[in-house]
Amino acid sequence: MSSRTYTKMWLESQASLKDLLGQELPSQPLQTEKDRRLLFHMLATLFLRYTQILRSLETCYDQIVHPQKRLVLQHVLDGVMGRVLELKNEMVETELSEYHYMDDVLQDLKLTPPPRPAMLQGEAVQAVQMAERMRQGCLRATFMREIRRDEERARRARESGAKELDREQAAICIQKVWKGCLQRRCTKLEREREMAFIGMVPDPKALGLSAAVLRAQLGEEFRRLRQADYEAEYQQALVSIREGLYEVEGPDMKEEMKEQLRQWFIECHDLTGHFPEFPDEELGGSSILFVDKTPEQVDELMREELQLLKLAVDREEGKSHRAKKSSKQQKAKKGGRKEKDLTPDRTLDSLYEELVLQGILKQAQHIQLADYTGDFCYLGTTLRTAGIEPTPSVMDIRQNIALYAILRLGSPRVCELAPLVKSVLLAGPAGTGKKMLVHAVCTETGANLFDLSPDNLVGKYPGKAGLSMLMHMVFKVARLMQPSVIWVGNAEKTFYKKVPEEEKQADPKRLKRDLPKALKLLKPEDRVLLVGTSDKPYAADVKALCKAYERILLIPRPDYASRYVTWQHLIKKYGGIITPALDVSALAKLSDSYSQGHVAQAVQLVLTERRLLQMLKKPLCAGEFLQLLAKADPIFSEEEKMLQDWYMRTPLGKRRLKAVQESTDGKATKGKEKKGKK
Repeated sequence: MSSRTYTKMWLESQASLKDLLGQELPSQPLQTEKDRRLLFHMLATLFLRYTQILRSLETCYDQIVHPQKRLVLQHVLDGVMGRVLELKNEMVETELSEYHYMDDVLQDLKLTPPPRPAMLQGEAVQAVQMAERMRQGCLRATFMREIRRDEERARRARESGAKELDREQAAICIQKVWKGCLQRRCTKLEREREMAFIGMVPDPKALGLSAAVLRAQLGEEFRRLRQADYEAEYQQALVSIREGLYEVEGPDMKEEMKEQLRQWFIECHDLTGHFPEFPDEELGGSSILFVDKTPEQVDELMREELQLLKLAVDREEGKSHRAKKSSKQQKAKKGGRKEKDLTPDRTLDSLYEELVLQGILKQAQHIQLADYTGDFCYLGTTLRTAGIEPTPSVMDIRQNIALYAILRLGSPRVCELAPLVKSVLLAGPAGTGKKMLVHAVCTETGANLFDLSPDNLVGKYPGKAGLSMLMHMVFKVARLMQPSVIWVGNAEKTFYKKVPEEEKQADPKRLKRDLPKALKLLKPEDRVLLVGTSDKPYAADVKALCKAYERILLIPRPDYASRYVTWQHLIKKYGGIITPALDVSALAKLSDSYSQGHVAQAVQLVLTERRLLQMLKKPLCAGEFLQLLAKADPIFSEEEKMLQDWYMRTPLGKRRLKAVQESTDGKATKGKEKKGKK
């Protein structure tokens, strides 16, 4: 697409944004909506419309090459992202759930795909006839080609006078040709893998795309390269213009500033009877005298600053030690708690190196959020209307990870604008992709990964002093090198109700007190997120665990739609070919009690190099995967029930349960009143 297309898209997004702001900020204040359903419908409508604008602005920011336009776009984009996160927080408070289903809102906004028109009987018969004629034509062409090839081979044999080979010679010839074919095929596969490893071949996923799509992708990549070139030119121009401005107008500016300073000294002497001291560099030096003023005008702001400076000078000359102490105490109360620097003499590089050598700071795996595949829940609103709580889908989980982690860590401005979220807990059965999501967050945001799992801290930084030093170093480096993700695997061990006998020596509860304290020191502008993962959260003290983790996302086993998409994605990822002989629907149905990790393990075990070579003659079938899948331990219903019961004891679960009970009691009371009236 051309630049005009993205400019038009930007203008349309601005118009939509103005309409939304007009609805949210009317001339007369809106009345408070008391009905939860109507309030959620309103919030969900705003959320979806802002999300549409966000995607449009994101596309414009990704493809527009003008540096100044991209700066303006970035400010607008940050504001829209902040509003989306605010609406997400309001929806959670309204619906008392981390997962939302907006099927009815999507239909109202006409964002669902239009239904396909029904095909007439005559058109259907014509399509079947055309397909059958094409099939017969292909078979006849193949048959005739084989006949001509045999006739040509016989003619050449007659002309050359070659004799017919006996059975032994024919077998030797066939073996020689077949071995050569196998050798060439293996050599070709090895060469393709080598070329793919060094990045000299195109992505296999893109080979099946059309020429138009490939051209569009190349155009997008070319625009991104031009963005970098134009940005470098823009920054260089800023430096050269600034230097030229200083060279031409610098002397006049210095004289004007000197004149203003002289005027300041004279007026201060007239007010106080003596010349004041020059402001310290810590306070900003002379820069505090030129805030919101022109060199020709000394306004009331300057007089206020002069008065404050006078009071500050007199206070420094005559205040007592006791007054100093009380002022420091007041500042400490106003500023909140401040962490004492335990490593004032150490450089950031030395702290970073020590954490790497100790295995605390790790390299995150290159996993994108799109690799966490699945599908949406399409009947969420219908089920909730019927009083059934739907199971969150993989895409619902992925959306929450993007909102709570990736958007906040990815943008400093959004981190300041959005509601504060310092910690997130991912709780669910083993193999549902919790650790994968942690690495995906680090990959998408470029964040550093700190591993504070209890198993990783065994034997490291012993004693109370060692633990204090560890927490200080981790959070100090995390803030200085933000964005950062602090990961706690098996998070339930930190808050065990009762430590098992076999784990007492490892002391898994070392971080029980220091971890919440360290979180309190984080400021809204710190792009540091604590992410815990747990497959047995019910083994921990609920109050202590929920005190450390503000947001709790329950990750269940995947539903049918997500399993179907996952099977397809993993088979293609590891080189498999899906043919009619492979019933993916049967795989999705029969793998009901298994997680994504079980599916991935089965696919890897089946699709070996030898099996990939056999696929052309022996297509894949569902039985191969099911045999290996049956050897894994499934997710039992008792485990899911324990997780659901545990979640209902979390703060948000308690509030939702209470709201459901109040709604049920209210309906029962109304029913009794109606019966009494009758």
